[in-house]
Amino acid sequence: MKLQYSLGFWCSLMVLAPVAMGASFTLADIVPTAVAKNPDLMAARLAIDEAQGRQVQSGRLTNPELEVEVKPQVNLGGLGAQGVLAVGFTQRFPLTARLRLEKEVSRAVLAVARAEVRDAERRLAAEALTGAIGLLALDSQRNLKERQLTNSRELAAVSGKSATMGEGSGVEAAQFDLEAQELAVQRIQLETERAELVGSLRPLLGVVASDTIEIAGELSPARIAEATGEMPLASRPDYQAALARRETAERALALARANRWQDIGVGVFGELQRQEDDPLGVVNDNFVGLRISLPLPFWNRNQGRIQESAATVQRAERESEALAVRIHSEVEAAQRQMATTARLDMEVSGTLLPNAAKLEERLETLRSEGQATLTEVLRARERRFRMESIRLDARRDFHRARVRLEAATGMIVPESHVR
Repeated sequence: MKLQYSLGFWCSLMVLAPVAMGASFTLADIVPTAVAKNPDLMAARLAIDEAQGRQVQSGRLTNPELEVEVKPQVNLGGLGAQGVLAVGFTQRFPLTARLRLEKEVSRAVLAVARAEVRDAERRLAAEALTGAIGLLALDSQRNLKERQLTNSRELAAVSGKSATMGEGSGVEAAQFDLEAQELAVQRIQLETERAELVGSLRPLLGVVASDTIEIAGELSPARIAEATGEMPLASRPDYQAALARRETAERALALARANRWQDIGVGVFGELQRQEDDPLGVVNDNFVGLRISLPLPFWNRNQGRIQESAATVQRAERESEALAVRIHSEVEAAQRQMATTARLDMEVSGTLLPNAAKLEERLETLRSEGQATLTEVLRARERRFRMESIRLDARRDFHRARVRLEAATGMIVPESHVR
């Protein structure tokens, strides 16, 4: 009974224990998943709602003012209720186009918020896709390292056997064994790198910390598409945001100049006056009037805000110009790296790997005929594995450069995924 109870207890613990789930993606899934599920991006989108709220609030008149004034006459004679009752209604109106300019500023601020959210999507997509490419390349390298390790262990075993039989060098066998140990250490290093990559990808893709991430498929060969002409800067959301910020600064400058004159107050009032008039007695006098209040810009002409806004306009212009230069530099650098890595991939795939495979096949044939040893075959296979590793690195670097190019041109997030 105790044994049965223990087994049932541990089985229940195994059922209740959290099990690590796996999240599998293809490279095509990365961008839409990141754009839809990244929590930081969800929070950033609320900036658009904030800007929309400010736009709704801008360009409104101030609330009217209701004024009531009561002035009872106090006398010691007690001759009756005498005094003044006045009621007024005042509304303030701008002398300039302040309300229209406030609306224009809020519209420009909303455009900035939308462009900044799109730029956040662009940067997030580039970071997530770069990480996914690195993870996919690392898994391929890990599989290749397994094959290399198997080959090195076989090579060390053959060399050790030959040394035991007096047909080879013991030093050479020890060297092959050390190479196998180095490959085993490199495999552990790849596992560490993979854990780090998965840890950085989880928050980008909105995956919980207990889930593992797998990237299905493999990196395609490096191929460079034909150039489609000069990239329009308007396709970059951060450049759109820079232009919107410059427009906001220009509208804010116009608003600062308009605010040199404060609002004029226009009101109507009615007054009921009750007083004693000898010899007529108590007389009621009624008055209706118009009141106008005009602030005069003697001490405050908004000079400081105008100077600040003018400097903001100049800074926004310089920042947009600097960003345009940086964008062109990013595009050119990514294109150059794509061309270099594509040439390396084609050289390895088209020349080196076929030659290494042919040499290995030739040595296999000679070995079957007794003219080559197993050690020579395994060495040729190791060279082929090294060529495959170089090709994997070239394809990884090519696709990373492609992601940088798509991010630099603003084309990494399809329009259908832009919120």
